[in-house]
Amino acid sequence: MAEKKKWAPTKMFWQWCLSYLLISVIALTLLLASGYRYLDVLRDNLEYTNGIQLDMTRVWLDQKVKLLRNITAKESSTAAIEAVRQADDYDDIPRYDYYMLTRKISTDVINYGMGDAYFLYFPSTDAIVSNTKYGQSHRFYDLVLEAYGISYEDWMEILKQDLVTTRVFQPVVQGKDSKNYLVLMRPLNITSREPDKAVAVMIVDLEDLFKASDWLNNDTLCINDRNNGVLVANHELPAATENAVTELIKSSGSRKFDEAAHTTSKEEYISIISSTYENWDIAVILKEQAFASRIIDIQKLLAVVVIIYLLLTVAVIANSAAKRYLKLRNIVQVLHRGNAADPEENLTDAFAYIDSRVQKLVQDNVESSDLIEQQRTAMLREQFHAMITNADAANEADTDQLENLGFPIHRAKQYYLLAYRLQEQDLANEKDPDKIYEMQWFILQNVTRENLTSRSLENLCFREGGMQLYIIWTEKEDPEMLESILWSYEYCRSFLAQHFEFRYDIAVSGEHTGIDGVYKAYREVCRVYQYQQRTQDTGTIFYSDLKVQPGDTTVRYPVETENKLHLAVRSGDESEACTQIQALMRQNQENYLSPAGMQFLVGKIMSTIVRAGEQRSDDPELAENQNRVMEAARRGNTEAMEQALCRLAGTVCQAVRASEQEAAADEKGRLYLEMRDYIEANYSDAALNVNALSEHFDRPAPFVSRYFKEMNGTNLTQYIHKVRLEHVKEKLLQDEKLETIAVTCGFGSLRSFLRIFKQYEGVTPTQYRELHSKKEETTNENI
Repeated sequence: MAEKKKWAPTKMFWQWCLSYLLISVIALTLLLASGYRYLDVLRDNLEYTNGIQLDMTRVWLDQKVKLLRNITAKESSTAAIEAVRQADDYDDIPRYDYYMLTRKISTDVINYGMGDAYFLYFPSTDAIVSNTKYGQSHRFYDLVLEAYGISYEDWMEILKQDLVTTRVFQPVVQGKDSKNYLVLMRPLNITSREPDKAVAVMIVDLEDLFKASDWLNNDTLCINDRNNGVLVANHELPAATENAVTELIKSSGSRKFDEAAHTTSKEEYISIISSTYENWDIAVILKEQAFASRIIDIQKLLAVVVIIYLLLTVAVIANSAAKRYLKLRNIVQVLHRGNAADPEENLTDAFAYIDSRVQKLVQDNVESSDLIEQQRTAMLREQFHAMITNADAANEADTDQLENLGFPIHRAKQYYLLAYRLQEQDLANEKDPDKIYEMQWFILQNVTRENLTSRSLENLCFREGGMQLYIIWTEKEDPEMLESILWSYEYCRSFLAQHFEFRYDIAVSGEHTGIDGVYKAYREVCRVYQYQQRTQDTGTIFYSDLKVQPGDTTVRYPVETENKLHLAVRSGDESEACTQIQALMRQNQENYLSPAGMQFLVGKIMSTIVRAGEQRSDDPELAENQNRVMEAARRGNTEAMEQALCRLAGTVCQAVRASEQEAAADEKGRLYLEMRDYIEANYSDAALNVNALSEHFDRPAPFVSRYFKEMNGTNLTQYIHKVRLEHVKEKLLQDEKLETIAVTCGFGSLRSFLRIFKQYEGVTPTQYRELHSKKEETTNENI
């Protein structure tokens, strides 16, 4: 046994997978570089991001302070507030004045858009007034302040502070679900020297700030009051952190922090900025550990992605090697074994070797491909010859074979047949007239096919009976297809007239579909040539343009067939009517009937259909179907004519059947109308029900109930209730008593009336009357 040629798989494998490895190295390099670059940017942007977030926090707090300053400035000059400030005892002020003061405060709060809790405290009278309630401090605490979870003692300790400017307090909130609040206090009169000043108090829920930012949820917010030397925080601060904040504030001296300043202290990141309206500093303390954990998470993510990418790369290379490399190696080995004497046997580049061998295989198979194409063309030409010579070709042809050979019998929406016929020429002095004719056919074919292709029209070309025939089609709806064919052969005629001297005739069939359409189209172009020879009218090219009068043709319309069609339509038999129409059309198509003759035939068939149905001439649907028939006849499309006539016959047959059904339904409808009239006339009778109708009309009660439901679509009892309720609504608007309405409208009792009215209308009679009274008043006011 001969020893097989052994290829070095290692070298060939590395040569094959080099691109995979190169792409993987580049991708991993970019991935790692991007990841570490992202970490650097994250570190660089921490300070900037903290500054932006801190500035947003300042804006939020400044907005609250500004609202408090504005409203206290306005209320400091209010006479009602001044009266309470001057009082010595809570009872010195009438309760009505306290009430009116809440209305005044409510108006101010609304005007300034204040959404937080707000109230005034008057130390001299121990009175507290908000925009909704008032009372002495203990009473007001029970009504309002206890809900905040702050003890009464803590509240009073805050309220009794001696203030000269706006102060901020962080009260201790008790309870399991405690919240964080800021209490902002400001004297009503900053310039007053009184020991017990009236103060305005605003309670701010820090949850509002936390909801607007995911930045402060787990961090500490501090407010440093420089005037009073007080540091307020929402969490307890370690001494080291408090000292770091204080040192940062001292480092600025008396200057405010217009922009965020930053420092670190024992794994904490501190950012600080000053308030716009008050001498306060706002600080936020973040745990550096949280930021560091984000960096560690990103680093871990990068490591996982790199590992996954490497595993995927190995898997892809292994899978590709199994599915592609092994096949590539086998191809090389097979090609080499089949060409052992090939001079390229020492070729080491597998891809180049395969390319070389495939090129040789392609070259060897060109002649085989040409032979196959010639066989396909011959088979298609044979099929075409059968289609134009055999009227029953549609029943005998193999449609799948036609599709495979290139004739789109299933895909073509419509097609036309274009035919050329060379005129006789004097070639007696030519050495080889046949070659001249072949050259002329060749020129016609190339120019025509190029023009058709430029208009996106597909085509097949055949030679048959001294004519060059083109089947032209499109696989999509194209209303301008016929115009494109006209442009193509007109351009061909113009081009050939400029460069060649031979002459030819042109013919174009009507629009067709299906295999049998080829048979009809071929006879139509033959009919055009016959007409051109007889009339010497070479300008008439389209089959639909033949100028032949009905009297010049033989129209077959037997009386027997006409009577069958008339009887089928008369009896509403749509299927039989269509069968007779198809028989008439088939008889006349075999006669080379001209377009004018076909229009004459279509008119007679249409007249028979309309006359048999005894339809009104102004019926819109009938007129529309007649227009479709005439449009199809004008276009010369026999298939469309036949379909339009069948559709017209179907419409008339449906009208005949409907007329018969209507006559049968008249009697049935009369009983329904009598029932409705009886209910309307006797709705006030409480005994009116199914049994009463059954007795009056002498029909069984089940029949009456079922029949009324079928005709009206509504249960009979429900219909009686609805009729009664329509009369009830009229009487409600006339202010009649409910008891009277219940009796006069047939409900029997007030209880039944109220239950049924609420069930059907969704409201009580009294509510219905009030609603409509209000609508009427509103309408009168608008007028």
